[in-house]
Amino acid sequence: MKTRMTELFGIKYPIMLSGMNWLTTPKLVAAVSNAGGLGVLAGSQYGKDRIRDAIKQIRDLTDQPFGVNMTLGVGAREAVPIVIEEKVPVFNYALGRPPEIQKIIEAVHAYGGKIIGTVAMVRHALRSEQLGADLLIVTGYEAASHSGNVGALVLLPTIASALKIPVIGAGGYVDGKSLAAALALGAEGIAMGSRLAATQEAEVADSIKETWVKMTEEDTVIDPAFDGINCRVLRNKKADELMEKHLPVIDVMWAGLALKKELNLSYGEMIRTALNMKSMEAGVGGGKRKWADVMRFAIGGSLFSKATIGGDPVEGLLMAGQGAGRIKDIPTVKELLDRTMAEAEQVINEMKQKLEG
Repeated sequence: MKTRMTELFGIKYPIMLSGMNWLTTPKLVAAVSNAGGLGVLAGSQYGKDRIRDAIKQIRDLTDQPFGVNMTLGVGAREAVPIVIEEKVPVFNYALGRPPEIQKIIEAVHAYGGKIIGTVAMVRHALRSEQLGADLLIVTGYEAASHSGNVGALVLLPTIASALKIPVIGAGGYVDGKSLAAALALGAEGIAMGSRLAATQEAEVADSIKETWVKMTEEDTVIDPAFDGINCRVLRNKKADELMEKHLPVIDVMWAGLALKKELNLSYGEMIRTALNMKSMEAGVGGGKRKWADVMRFAIGGSLFSKATIGGDPVEGLLMAGQGAGRIKDIPTVKELLDRTMAEAEQVINEMKQKLEG
């Protein structure tokens, strides 16, 4: 199957691994690229001191195209130049302000790399195209992590129709049926998050993988209470607590210190990161973030780490999309991608037969 996505990145399948902090490691990135998709590393989790080594690990494991995702403004400022120095084939950004994004796009294009922007609103998509992005990930309301308020059925064709550059869908895509649906809605491919994290190569605790397999499509909740932006997670006692109570000062302090350690930030870098986050747009509602949103980010980061690194989906926060309700097994990455493509082609052929007869 050839689409503008496969041709742009030089890959076999129009399937991308979402860059998810603590979930997408070099091993999983390489497995996806070797299986014919586009593996993408969540670079923000490595910071400036470890990102170069992570990129080297990927290159030791694959000679296929891969990318690095950076959430701009969250401990990423010092790591971004290293990703550019390493001439990573694909740079995927999320959040950020136009001047910063413009500078990155120019630097990546200078060495022949490609740029993917992650968006959840039409106006952000239009702005990203104007800045020079080569492809956009359109994140629907169904997705794990951060999204807007519009589902893929409306958002994906709306953005695809408004742009000249290709788009791919993210949020709820787990198999060939959803890939075929995305193509019908105007996308050139899909990004898989939880589905690819629930594979044998993913370096995730078995307790987390088992949680995804047992989930239903109704077991998630989305709210800005978790880290200051609309964020979808597994609904558990911890999620309910955060949606119901005010922020305890002691929790904020401990969470901030934990996040500082995780991202290997100095106190000065931590303060600058907080100020930068506060200056960013709040998301769907527009306007600037409040300090409470920044505090929630610190708490959320600590609890996300507890779930994904600590393997505790009860006391931690586990990002999970509605598509997790359709995850029923733990295959290898190659098995998943091959069967996804086979199913998509079968669905498309069946639709052709219906139309013809």
